[in-house]
Amino acid sequence: MTRVLRISYMPLTDAGLLFVAATKKFDREEGLVFELRPEASWANLRDKLALGICDAAHMLAPAVVASALGLDGFPTPMIGAVALGLDGNAISVSPALAAVFREKISRENVSGDLSDPLFTARALSEIVAERKIQNLPPLRFAHVFPFSSHHYQLLLWLAAGKIDPGAVRLMVTPPPLMEQSIAGGYIDGFCVGEPWNTLAQQAGEAEILHPSRALARDCPEKVLAFPREAARIEPELARAAARAVRRAAVWGEAPENRAEFCAIIAQNIGSGLTAEMVARSLGEDGRSAPWLRLDSEATALSGDQALFLYMLMVAAGHAVASEQQAECARLAFWPLDGAPPTPSLPLFGDATFDPEHWREMLDVLTVPRDD
Repeated sequence: MTRVLRISYMPLTDAGLLFVAATKKFDREEGLVFELRPEASWANLRDKLALGICDAAHMLAPAVVASALGLDGFPTPMIGAVALGLDGNAISVSPALAAVFREKISRENVSGDLSDPLFTARALSEIVAERKIQNLPPLRFAHVFPFSSHHYQLLLWLAAGKIDPGAVRLMVTPPPLMEQSIAGGYIDGFCVGEPWNTLAQQAGEAEILHPSRALARDCPEKVLAFPREAARIEPELARAAARAVRRAAVWGEAPENRAEFCAIIAQNIGSGLTAEMVARSLGEDGRSAPWLRLDSEATALSGDQALFLYMLMVAAGHAVASEQQAECARLAFWPLDGAPPTPSLPLFGDATFDPEHWREMLDVLTVPRDD
């Protein structure tokens, strides 16, 4: 007898393991049937999980940690049962802003590489200062949710340029609306997951600047989340779902399965996503560096990953630094077999996260804010 598991998701490439698990029937082999339901925003998805309209959700990893800490009035604490991928976002900017960056490169005595986030962060600092002198409105950058790696990756970019986050406008926009927002001139750039960067670039409305791996490598991105109390009452349900996801990742690692793996993801996400785009984001086209990790190692979870995200929350001013809160954050992720890769911050000397010294790394990330 199988159990139907209602899972809400956002139309992003990193929902792919859920579709592979369902298509290849790894869910049924674990006694489950994944009933996958698309949503339009992370807030809707979170609220439906809290209200019991869905049983589990493709969820932003930092949002799960935030729920464990009781931030933002989360009504229902969540747990992460399995990671659905690492990395996968990018910062994209409008063609007009990209042209300003290029103009700075072409200036006499100014050299840099537009693919180098340290250079663009410093150039952005100059642009922000110039706009202030000229009494122009602040630049506007969108992310997908307050408690998201997208938000924190934008803040890491700003921190690398020693830019006060208050000097720009950061706003929330659902992933499917990023292209329309930048095309309409409402924002100057965004940080979002695939396929929305690639689709906006193909439409000529944005230029991809930096894959998130250039900002925070092996960063926990999405998890399969369950309400914490429901998972406590019925832990085997969450564990069975986690096993199905892991089996999908293992199956997809086999070279003979890669083409079908990418095709399954593209067909189920839709929105113009092609198997070739999926392959490119995974570094499977032989020309591109991988943006997104959907391999079996990337499905492992650990408390240290949750601590890393908590540190980014503290740096963003979303949480206070305390050992008690740090320990609470660790409990948001259920450890899964295997050790996940350790996150690192390439913008800050390629600093590998050390859970024993998270406060020292926090000091490096904190940018003084103007009063």
